[in-house]
Amino acid sequence: HIKYTLHTGDNGIVRTLDLPIYISAVKGNSVYCLDREAKPRVLTIDSTEFKFKLALVDKKYDEVLHMVRNANLYGQAIIAYLQKKGYPEVALHFVKDPKTRFNLAVECGNIEVAMSAAQQLDDPAVWEKLSQIALQQGNHQVVEIAYQRTKNFEKLSFLYLITGNMEKLRK
Repeated sequence: HIKYTLHTGDNGIVRTLDLPIYISAVKGNSVYCLDREAKPRVLTIDSTEFKFKLALVDKKYDEVLHMVRNANLYGQAIIAYLQKKGYPEVALHFVKDPKTRFNLAVECGNIEVAMSAAQQLDDPAVWEKLSQIALQQGNHQVVEIAYQRTKNFEKLSFLYLITGNMEKLRK
């Protein structure tokens, strides 16, 4: 294998090899090496994964977003990595599944994305979770919508009372 290690301790495999090689230089996506017969070879590698992780560690978010939009960085592994390293907002760019988008949005406090995912899912448990997060952030408009969707009239009445919305409280 050709492997990489970042200064943060992250590591991974860049390329699997059939035979041992002796690396003399790496430039861009090319590895210059000698094989067992001492013949010079040039191997092509995909440096996307470690460049992405390095840009993330170095907080070069413009490079990260460029790679998200233009590179082949898909799959659950990259999403799990981003979550584990504390970048759920970056992981949101990769995810299409509403349940996963909702969980990531809640994790990074993005109420708008969470609201959109909740509307797609239309599940009482999701609306309840959204109401709790929105309440913590002081977003009473989203709390109101969530309480309406879950038909939680007791909490909705209390919300109207504490926000001074007497007109809706009378209804």
